[in-house]
Amino acid sequence: MDTKDLDVVYFVKDGTRNEEFRYSLRSICKNMPHGRVWVFGGCPLNIIPDVRVRVKQEGKTKWDKVHGMLKLACENKELSDNFILFNDDFFIMKPINKIETYYRGLLEDHVKVLGKGPYSRMLSGVDKELKKRGLSTYSYELHVPFVFNKKKLLKLLNKNPGLRCTRTMYGNTYRIGGERRSDVKIFSATPGFDYKNLDMLSTDDPIVSVNNDAWRWLKKQFPKGCEYETL
Repeated sequence: MDTKDLDVVYFVKDGTRNEEFRYSLRSICKNMPHGRVWVFGGCPLNIIPDVRVRVKQEGKTKWDKVHGMLKLACENKELSDNFILFNDDFFIMKPINKIETYYRGLLEDHVKVLGKGPYSRMLSGVDKELKKRGLSTYSYELHVPFVFNKKKLLKLLNKNPGLRCTRTMYGNTYRIGGERRSDVKIFSATPGFDYKNLDMLSTDDPIVSVNNDAWRWLKKQFPKGCEYETL
């Protein structure tokens, strides 16, 4: 499915500036043909997307808020039937015209790498639930764009109140398969992979806040403003 036929959806917090979001938009304008750019939630003052949907983010947890905004997106008749979900810290580094489906391996292996903690316990719970349903247990928890079908996602959300790990539940429920790959998020000033040669990247907040070498290099790849910037 060509990206030019798909709308791009971001969930964004309010704020006067968001450097990562600005460069994420520059990256898709330069490297990925796309439909309209939708922003649900807040929006930085220097960004004007094609469509902005103000959302009062309700819910006790991050997952509750994401769940609510995903439902709003799926119920919106103007949004393309299949859409690409982006985070504001995702970047397309090389020209593409298709979003491939990727997973990072089995959930149980993902949990082993993480060790103990709330996130690993949540993944373990999802692993058990998928096995209980007789489904595959791939982890789709990668920091890369992901394509959802509105009808399928809404059905999943409605049947699973309080859904966690939406990508993983969606991918295994609908048996989308995919290709295995390593994550592309830069977690430190000395990442364990050659980030300069990847097709996609994602940044961690500390990298941006200290303006380290990786973040400075990434910004240099997109020196020109895009159509969604006001300044």
